[in-house]
Amino acid sequence: MKNLIKILTIAISLFFALLFSYAAMSKATGFKNFRDQLGQSPGLEGYGEPLAYGIIALQTFTVVLFCYRPLRLWGLWITFGMLTVFAGYIGGILLYSKNPPCTCIGLFEKMSWKGNLILNIGLMITALVGIISMRTGRDQNKKNEKDASFSE
Repeated sequence: MKNLIKILTIAISLFFALLFSYAAMSKATGFKNFRDQLGQSPGLEGYGEPLAYGIIALQTFTVVLFCYRPLRLWGLWITFGMLTVFAGYIGGILLYSKNPPCTCIGLFEKMSWKGNLILNIGLMITALVGIISMRTGRDQNKKNEKDASFSE
């Protein structure tokens, strides 16, 4: 069980590291388009450029966190937070906006807003599973260390 938890945590971290690497690279290479679409999104008018830089920087920073085992839990929490904000924004768009422009690039470019919301919720659950499995693994390690100290 201990190995399964460890493998699950590594797999989820690797998945998000690859996803955010791809997302940050596609947004950076199509920066002008990404910035302009963000600036046209409801509620974000006038904030396209700082948001574009901020999203790319946050995704890149999160990838770096995933590369270092002691920082992976932070990466998972930041991922969960980002996805929660994105899902909340998309939910608001679906409730209050008529024809919003898509700010998706690359793999998700053809996805509808509703499809994007479902994807974000699925990714939020995946990040939460990673957080729980990482915490479970850490708790098991502490318990094993405690048990080992009593047996000596």
